[in-house]
Amino acid sequence: MTEILTKKNYDKDFIEVLCMRKILEFPPIDENDIEKVSKIIEIIAGNLDKDCRNELDELQSLTGKPHSAEEFAEYWGWTGLDSLARITLTPEPPCVRDLDRTELEIIIGMIREFLISGEDDKAEYYVELLYKSMSIPDVMNYIMSGRDVQTIADRMLSAPNQVIFL
Repeated sequence: MTEILTKKNYDKDFIEVLCMRKILEFPPIDENDIEKVSKIIEIIAGNLDKDCRNELDELQSLTGKPHSAEEFAEYWGWTGLDSLARITLTPEPPCVRDLDRTELEIIIGMIREFLISGEDDKAEYYVELLYKSMSIPDVMNYIMSGRDVQTIADRMLSAPNQVIFL
């Protein structure tokens, strides 16, 4: 398995070869909605001092998720418009309490590769999936530690549950 986990190309075909459970697959988004969502984001980002309820409602109807204008404030400082539209369109990741070690290692490797390749939507999705599933508030600190995938997985699996469920 180490050979697979050190492969640098976590592209779509490679991920399918890994045979992850369906619940762990990155959900498809409607590519036709990217331009429309991008335009709405630009309107919101350019009018933060105004009432953008109509645009936020339209965004919610397209994405199925509630949004706030602050999500789009000065987005250009941390991501591109296309990436932000993709992030906005991507459904919320599930909570998968029974992740096994192999799945965790694969997801850690994928996050690293998505960050390097600029696929912010996929990186953010899988970081949030781990956050929800592992009950570890500082997932990115583990991922960006510079350690190898197996060591990161060991540390994440042995981390105390630090999230308080209400």
